[in-house]
Amino acid sequence: MKSIIAWTVRNTPAMNVLLVAIMVVGWLSFSSMRREVFPEFVLEIALVTVPYPGATPEEVEEGICQKIEEACRSVVGIKKITSVAREGMGFCVFEMNDSVDDAQRVVGEIRSEVERIPSFPELAEDPKVEQVTLRTPAIKVGVLSPSAADGGERSELELREVTERVREDLLALPSVSAVNISGGKDYEITVEISEDTLRKYGLSLKAVADIIRRENLELPGGTIRSEGGEVLLRGKNKKYAGDEIAKLPLVTLPEGLVLTVGDLGKVRDGFTDVAGRNRINGRHGLVVSVDRSSGEDLLAMVAEVKQYVADTSLPQGYELVTAADASVDVRERLDMLLSNGTQGLLIAVSYTHLR
Repeated sequence: MKSIIAWTVRNTPAMNVLLVAIMVVGWLSFSSMRREVFPEFVLEIALVTVPYPGATPEEVEEGICQKIEEACRSVVGIKKITSVAREGMGFCVFEMNDSVDDAQRVVGEIRSEVERIPSFPELAEDPKVEQVTLRTPAIKVGVLSPSAADGGERSELELREVTERVREDLLALPSVSAVNISGGKDYEITVEISEDTLRKYGLSLKAVADIIRRENLELPGGTIRSEGGEVLLRGKNKKYAGDEIAKLPLVTLPEGLVLTVGDLGKVRDGFTDVAGRNRINGRHGLVVSVDRSSGEDLLAMVAEVKQYVADTSLPQGYELVTAADASVDVRERLDMLLSNGTQGLLIAVSYTHLR
């Protein structure tokens, strides 16, 4: 150790060159490193989601959750299974052991076991299997409507259309991979039939709902085997818009005339009726959250989003604002790191020259 110290004292120019080289490498590393608020980690959790429209929580538990648990219990690497059954939807959360090296392998095995389940209810939709990815908001963009008050359903639809456009534009940015609309109402198709019409055709609201549910389906139809291979049959009659629901048959008259939902009532696209209202700076609006995951540069993402907000033009009266900028904390920490390093370097150089 003494010989090394003696060598450094005798070779001051070499040590100066080494110091400059360390400073250059440090600056390059500082400039190219990924900037984030907290270190990222991967959640070893898989989620299986199965929609079951119209089913009660008890039916979801028996027809969905229990079957998934039984099918996936033998998958190696699973530590805990948690099932949630609610009206019209079933969830199964698979927590993996800490010793699992390849989470994607376990997710693939879970997907294979779920797809092999032959006895899901007829009305159940296709299951979705995915690994839970931790994402944190990088910045939020508020889309403000022209007026402070909620102008009704038409105004709500226009605001949602503008917000969806902003979301698509943000997803097209190179540094952005995930954008979600928060605070928006869920879409809803409303069917309104007068009491006189129901009486005239011997219907009830429950009967109308059952007929629409029965006609608005997508069901597997089996397999046809031939010399050329197998052909999968599937009945696709699922409707997703009000004008499509209006064409579903509702009543067949004795003379053979078929009356549709639109013939007997009004069908309109809208939103669920909720008591809450979103306000941004005192005006009606929606929030678009730009989220980031591990491996993405927070500062680059926020810079692109702010540039988009500054350059984009919306329909007359609409406005974009930004909030919850997570890059502020990162910049402050980087500035503090750079300031402390600069001060330490100046102190070291000054001490060397004073000696």
